[in-house]
Amino acid sequence: MKNLRMGMNRTIVWFRRDLRIEDNPALAAAARDGSVFPVFIWCPKEEGQFYPGRVSRWWMKKSLVHLDQSLKSLGAELAIIKADSTLKALLECVNAVQATRVVFNHLYDPVSLVRDHNIKEKLAEHGVSVQSYNGDLLYEPWDIFDENGHAFTTFDLFWDRCLHMQMKTYSPIPPCQLTLAQGKIEKHSIEQLGLEDELEKSSNALLGRAWSPGWSKSDKALTEFVENHLLHYSGNRLNLGGDSTSLLSPYIHFGELSVRKVFQFARTKQILWTHEGNIVGKESATLFLRAIGFREYSRYLCFSFPFTLERPLLGNLKFFPWNDDPSNFKAWRQGRTGYPLVDAGMRELWATGWIHNKMRVIVSSFAVKMLLIPWKWGMKYFWDTLLDADLESDILGWQYISGSLPDGHKLERLDDPKIQGTKYDPEGEYIRQWLPELARMPTEWIHHPWDAPLTVLTASGVELGQNYPKPIIDIDLAREQLAQAIFKMWETEATTKASSSQDRQEVVDENEKLLIPKVFLKDKALRGATSANDQTVPILQNLKSDDPPDKRLKCMAEEDRKADKLRNRSDHTEVSCIDEEVSSTAESSSKRQCSSTCSFSVP
Repeated sequence: MKNLRMGMNRTIVWFRRDLRIEDNPALAAAARDGSVFPVFIWCPKEEGQFYPGRVSRWWMKKSLVHLDQSLKSLGAELAIIKADSTLKALLECVNAVQATRVVFNHLYDPVSLVRDHNIKEKLAEHGVSVQSYNGDLLYEPWDIFDENGHAFTTFDLFWDRCLHMQMKTYSPIPPCQLTLAQGKIEKHSIEQLGLEDELEKSSNALLGRAWSPGWSKSDKALTEFVENHLLHYSGNRLNLGGDSTSLLSPYIHFGELSVRKVFQFARTKQILWTHEGNIVGKESATLFLRAIGFREYSRYLCFSFPFTLERPLLGNLKFFPWNDDPSNFKAWRQGRTGYPLVDAGMRELWATGWIHNKMRVIVSSFAVKMLLIPWKWGMKYFWDTLLDADLESDILGWQYISGSLPDGHKLERLDDPKIQGTKYDPEGEYIRQWLPELARMPTEWIHHPWDAPLTVLTASGVELGQNYPKPIIDIDLAREQLAQAIFKMWETEATTKASSSQDRQEVVDENEKLLIPKVFLKDKALRGATSANDQTVPILQNLKSDDPPDKRLKCMAEEDRKADKLRNRSDHTEVSCIDEEVSSTAESSSKRQCSSTCSFSVP
């Protein structure tokens, strides 16, 4: 009788960035309860300004082919649908197979939070049960908070709390058999999705020589790294060439590889090397686990502070006078700045969709510190060009570099590309690989060819300003302009504060004295209550839209008085009363289009 009831349950499994069979909580839950209808919905209109770039679409296409083959081997197949509305496509699937439930794994970026929240509401209105699961993180963001229930705003405190929490282990055994829910619906082939056009195929063919997308292929990549490279990760991770990093980020981004699996493999090595007294191995494993922690933190930050998609976490940075010069931005994108290490990195990025983590720091720092390019421009360009383009990691990285985070690079810190080149590419091999015009430059001058004698330039076939550009800006001038911009930022902020109401109260970080919104992830009275599977989102406290800004900002001063009232709410998460413009959340954004749907101009 039990088996009969199970067979009657029909569940839509909505695949997104969880393109794997192993350790897929949504798929596992559906398979346990009856027949399944796996579906992937491609909705370009809903991607908006974050439509994936060429190399990301190439990976997605290959991964979908691999997932479909895996599902077929288990008795099901992937229904691929191209639609103008994800909600409409899901409802059509529900009606076609007479499904009573839709399941999927969580996403945490602001755009997905808004969409998922709306879809859950609409499906519920149609009498469809919806359940979502954690298939992307070690811990859910709403489960991590300080002793006051606030969201962390620095990585070290966040990661320390994570490491002291119990983590759910990954499920190594995928479903051995799936029962396909039958139903007629208009499906599309992979090619009909338009993820790759004819002009892109020749360039994409080169990607296949270096990468092998697909969830089962990720196992080989993980094993190769853990067994052969993790031990020396601490010593090699800053080398710009070779297999100095794990190269696992594309697999993790598309959900082909469970982050829980990666963490536990590395954690096992860490424990083993600690017991053996292998100091090098222990340090390597610790640093690699910390890198996983940064990915966790990127999602935590975007979930807790959705406005970071568009504005810095530190409120002071909103006054920074960025230089929105399209010609400088173009020179940076094309690798024509005249600084060899930066140019080499940008050329590699354009050619392959990949650059070393250290190079990402170097080129992004150059953009925002040397050229004062708005960090949002760089963030969007990385999204368009990186093979492992990841919105949350992108936001964290660019805010970190631009001094927009409490524990990020200091805004006044400007690193000299010449010195960085000598440090990270001492022989100039990386530069010669990606800048053929400098291939014959002696190592002594390759990081600063503008200082080389004319005889050296002539012998090397280099004509500055002709076949290789002169520096786009002098380092001393760049430092001066950065200092002036910082001074102007503080001056503008002071003027703005002086002109505001005297009774305006602002939330400041006690250490940095910089504006940081306080976010409640867990009210003290509600900490024992958790949601087993379903996704919790921050809820903006009730603010009247006609309240003046000064009145809204006073809410923070009234927190204690309202504490008793707040404890009676049924919400698991809350955002403290701050300016409604600053706090863009899933619920508030679904009612008024805010950070999650706004676009910014990039030339």
